[in-house]
Parts: sequence; structure tokens; C-alpha cells
Amino acid sequence: MPDYGIAFAGGGTRGAAHVGVLLALEEEGLLPDIAAGTSAGGIVAGIYGAGVDLGMMKEVVQWMSRHGKRFLDPDIIGIIKLLPQFFTGQEVSLTGLLKGNRLMHFLCQLTEGAAIEELTRKVLIPAVDLKSGDTIAFTNLMEGGITDAARRQENVRWERKGQLCEIMMASASVPAVFQPRRINGYCMVDGGVTNNLPVDLLMAAGVKRVLAVDIGADYKTPHDTSILEIASHSFSIMSRELKECRSSGEIFLLKPELKTGAGLLTFEYMESCMEEGYHYTKRWMKLIKHALESR
Repeated sequence: MPDYGIAFAGGGTRGAAHVGVLLALEEEGLLPDIAAGTSAGGIVAGIYGAGVDLGMMKEVVQWMSRHGKRFLDPDIIGIIKLLPQFFTGQEVSLTGLLKGNRLMHFLCQLTEGAAIEELTRKVLIPAVDLKSGDTIAFTNLMEGGITDAARRQENVRWERKGQLCEIMMASASVPAVFQPRRINGYCMVDGGVTNNLPVDLLMAAGVKRVLAVDIGADYKTPHDTSILEIASHSFSIMSRELKECRSSGEIFLLKPELKTGAGLLTFEYMESCMEEGYHYTKRWMKLIKHALESR
């Protein structure tokens, strides 16, 4: 079977469903050759691209489902300074409620500090540069040089170098929730700001057959008006509109039905999301095989 790529959407801790999808594909001998992903999807794509065993990825999801809140590192000093700075007209120093350093350190350990250009598997992970407003597509694809289709992508810059864990964290840094990450002169936030399901970027990079996994939930009213709920739901609305505006061109779209309540930082739902991603993919396996074999 010719090579194919898989594109994983962002969606907070719902992204654990992507691991379930990979586990189901592995059982059928259908693991993708190329992985792309945004935000949580970028984390899964990066870990997969680094060659981490799927059994280990499953164990990581199970562990994070119980202990994931350990990675939350609030910027306490910045939060304390916020109101005095705001009301006295000073420059506000708070750039995000969470620093993101603990999570990035964990990702660096998982991927052994690898650089994207060192990976044997092909990956593509977008983030967004606040300075220019451009999507920065980090990838080790296009070894022969940037394709014409890639050059035609509007407001997209292609980067071939960078530490993988830093790229993954940048792609998952939801604005106002996580602090922006600074890489190669960029000031980077969540790739979902411009592209939550990077099928088009994979195709522009020369991948002809792409299986897509969308984990966006049907919109639900926020539980409350906390900053996390507002940020999470605003992001959901934006991602839904972006997806509807794009003609992605994937050969098959998987959309696992995940638990209501699973969202940005609801780590306790991660294991159940992984299981639902697995069972959903198994149910659609015949059509997945047909789509892969017919292209």
C-alpha cells in the first residue's frame, strides 16, 4: 500500500482519542507513514514521529488521566501583579495563566530532546506567530525543497528545524491559557488559531493521501463563565468555523464520539477518550481500508 499521512485535530485533553485511533490502525497493520497535528493533535503527532512505542503512548495517556494536573504551573507572580498593573496603567506582564514549562519538560523527556530534522518518521506541526500572524509549519517533509503547492499557501511559512518538544508545546499553547513560546525568533501560540486540522498543509507538502481525525465536539453551553471555559469555548467556535471554511481533501474523515465534558484541561477524561477513539476506528475499519486501497 502506498504511503499515507494522518492529520490530527486539536481539542485539549480530547486529543487522547488520537492515540486510540493509532492503536486500532496498528492492529490492522495500517499505521501511517506521516503524521501531522495541531495543538493536542500536534503533541500526538510529535510523540509518534519521535518513534515512541504505541504501548508506551497508551501508558502515558493512562497516567495523565490520573496525574495530568501535575503539569499545571500557574504564573502566580504574573497573576498577582495583573490587577495593580492594569489599574495603574502599567504594562501588563501576564502573558498566560499557565507557564507550560512542566508540560514541555515532560514532552522533552518523552521525545528525548530530539530535533524535528533528526526524526526518521515524517511529521508536520503548525503553530502561529503572533508577530506576523502567519502559520509556521514545522516539518521534516519536502526533502527535495519546498513544493510549489507549499509556496502558494497564503500566510504560511515553512520551517525545517527546531527542537520537537518546543514545537509541540508551541502548537498547544492556547492563547491566554498558556504563555506563548519563543522559537527561532517567533512568538508562538496554538496552531488552532489558523488551522486546527492541517490536512491542507500535508497535501501542500506533497502528501497525496490523508486520513483526518476531527475531535471537535458539538457546541455545548459553557458550564460557567470562568476564563478557562470562555477560552475553551471561544476556541471551539473558531475551530468549527475554520474547518467549515476549508475544503480539506482528506480521503476519509474520522470523527470519534467523545464524552460530554471532555475539554481543554479535563485530564480525567483522557483514558475514556482514548478508548472511544479506538472503538470508533475499529467500527469504521472496513471503510478506512477501502479508502486507503482505492487511492
